[in-house]
Amino acid sequence: MPNPYSQVFLSVGLKNAPEVYRSRREEHLKNLTSLAIYYAIEEDSENRINQTPEFLYLTGINQSGAILVLDPLAKGGENEHREILFLEEKNPKKEFWNGIKLGLVKDENIAEVSKITGFETILPIENFNSFVKKRTRTPQAELLKIHLAQRVILERERIKLAKVAQQITKEAFLSVLPKISELKNERTLSAFLDSQMLSRTDNGLSFSTICAAGKNACTLHYKKKDDDIKNGDLVLLDFGCRYNAVCSDISRTIPANGKFNPLQKLLYNIVLDTQIFHQKSVRAGLTLQELSKESWLYLETLLIHRFKECGGKAERYYTGKPHGISHLIGDIVHEGGATRDYLKKPLAAGMLISNEPGIYGHFSIEIDGIFYSEDIGIRIEDDLLITEKGCVNLSVGIPKTAEEIEELLS
Repeated sequence: MPNPYSQVFLSVGLKNAPEVYRSRREEHLKNLTSLAIYYAIEEDSENRINQTPEFLYLTGINQSGAILVLDPLAKGGENEHREILFLEEKNPKKEFWNGIKLGLVKDENIAEVSKITGFETILPIENFNSFVKKRTRTPQAELLKIHLAQRVILERERIKLAKVAQQITKEAFLSVLPKISELKNERTLSAFLDSQMLSRTDNGLSFSTICAAGKNACTLHYKKKDDDIKNGDLVLLDFGCRYNAVCSDISRTIPANGKFNPLQKLLYNIVLDTQIFHQKSVRAGLTLQELSKESWLYLETLLIHRFKECGGKAERYYTGKPHGISHLIGDIVHEGGATRDYLKKPLAAGMLISNEPGIYGHFSIEIDGIFYSEDIGIRIEDDLLITEKGCVNLSVGIPKTAEEIEELLS
């Protein structure tokens, strides 16, 4: 049966969505010492999920006009509500323009909203100010730290969602490869890749896809996407989708004509071997800061032995480290807070991180009597689930060796 609330209450991929979100709130309450307030915010976005991740993680509600209150001091009696959802009144005129929303119709539909969301206590939003007026609130900065400490650890349900997001991303990438020769510019390639992901999920993209050909791949967050793809170009694709709220984040670099030239393959394998080194090094208890340092050093060592000592010359805009090799992934693609304090903290089992070494610049070398010289940007990215003893590569099924890519392109 059609679900009219599918985009305003995220239940996709979850067997019992109301209970999943309720269990998250119960866990969150254990770590609170005073009242916590989360506001729903709906912002303009190219993706269909617009909600603040804090509110979405705890409620599954993806719309404006809602407030969540958690009170750890309430005992849970008839008049002591530990979790309360405040909602606006249902507005048929707004729904005519923007579609159906969760809302209250006096006392008529509270049971229906309760069944959908899992909240036992739902009150009109106009009661909010009087309800919290004399209560002590958890400071916002402290609340965010408590919240992130819970959210960055993926529980069983979100690990399953992450695996589905990976499968969707894999299928989209495999659909694109046979079409490469037909897609003559960055815009059409990016649009086709996006369409393949969007046709497989109702929850949109993780971020705006990067499609950068030739020299454009040396711009890390390249956005222009209006250049032609030339014969001999490497094309860097950085892409991902959401399934429910969980994101995937993948990068692959492919030869537009179906085959890496010797310089491209040499540098590509340096990046790939660094990625493999990083994956083997990752485990709970280590910090991303120290892991990143070792992996970038490993890449530079490979570059010296395999490239520079063989007569190769490189001109780059950076020394040693062009960007972080890993970031947290979860309900947003760059999870863990804007300050990235987590980089200095030990990894824990259940965290999902990227593994994305890269190399960017102008490279030249003579190989087998032929001189090669070009601007090259290469990034290869997988998503790793942290375990106590190491990690699991959730992206293992997405082809990435030079040989696999060439075979699929052929």
